[in-house]
Amino acid sequence: MVLTISSAAAEEKQGDANSWLMAAQRAKAQLNYRGMVSYIKDNHLENLQVVHSVIDGEEYERLLSVNSPLREIVREPEKVTCYFPDSHSLSVDHKPAQRSFLLELPEDLRGLSVSYALELGESETIAQRRARKIKIRPLDDFRYGRNIWVDEESKLPLKFELRDENGQILEEMQFNTLSIEASIPKADLAPTTRYDESWLVKRHESLSADTLKWTFDGVPEGFRLIAYTRLKRGSDNRAIDHILLGDGLSSVSIYIDQLMQDIFISQPRKVGAINAYTRKLDGNLITVMGEVPSKTVQAIANGIRQQDAANR
Repeated sequence: MVLTISSAAAEEKQGDANSWLMAAQRAKAQLNYRGMVSYIKDNHLENLQVVHSVIDGEEYERLLSVNSPLREIVREPEKVTCYFPDSHSLSVDHKPAQRSFLLELPEDLRGLSVSYALELGESETIAQRRARKIKIRPLDDFRYGRNIWVDEESKLPLKFELRDENGQILEEMQFNTLSIEASIPKADLAPTTRYDESWLVKRHESLSADTLKWTFDGVPEGFRLIAYTRLKRGSDNRAIDHILLGDGLSSVSIYIDQLMQDIFISQPRKVGAINAYTRKLDGNLITVMGEVPSKTVQAIANGIRQQDAANR
C-alpha cells in the first residue's frame, strides 16, 4: 500500500510539473515581453537585453549583450542572424531548428518522460516575482539535469540552471527585470549592429535528411535528428556539414569537415558545460559536441559510419 501511494504521489508531481512546463512553453512563445537577463557560462557573466514579440502570429526576438564579448541575435520567423562585432563576423541560419537562444523548451513534452523525471518544487522570488521551481532529472547518465523557475502569474520561465552529474551548476540564466507588454513596436526588434562587406559571413543551408550519407549507431535513447544543415564559410565557401540531435531539452551537434592534415589524435575536450570529442573517419574530421556528459559525445562519435553509396 505504501508503494502504491508513493507511486501515485510521484505521478501526481510529474503531472503537475508537466502542466507548469507546458504553460511556460506557451507563455514564452505567445507573450510580448522585454527585460534584462544575466547569463553565466564558463565562469563568464553576460548581461543581455531581451525583447520578444508576437506579430501576426509569428515570433520575433532580439538579444543584445551589453558587455564583452559583444553579440546581437535577431530571430525572425524564417531566419536567425547572429552578429559578432568583436570578430567582424555574422552568421545567418535560414529555417533554424532552435526557436530561442535564451531558453529552449520542447513544443511537445510527451517525449521527455523517456529520458527525464519532472517534479514540481517550491515557490521562490525571482526578479521580484513569485516563481515555481520545476526539477528535471535525467533517467540515465547520458544527459544533464535542469531546474527551471516559472513565473506564477505570467508562466514565463524566469530562471534556468543546468547541473552536471554531481549536481554542480554548469550554466545559469536569470531575469533581473521583466516587463510584460500588450504590444512591442517592430522597430524595437530590428538589429542595432551595423556591418559592411569586410565582415565574414557564415551561411547555413538546410538539407533534407534523405541526403544524409551517415548512420548513427551510438545515439542514446531519446535523441532524434532535429536538423541537417551545411555551413559555408571563408572566401573559398568551404562547406562543413552540421547535424543536430536532440531529446527535447539536451542537444548534440555533429560537425563533419574535410581532414586537412594527416597527423591527428582523437581526444575528448571539455569547456565549461560543453563536452566535445573529435575523431578521423574516411578522410573526414568528425567533431561531436554538446552540453551533455563526455560519455554521450564519445558514444555518438564512435557510432558514426559512412553509408555505402550503393545503399543510399
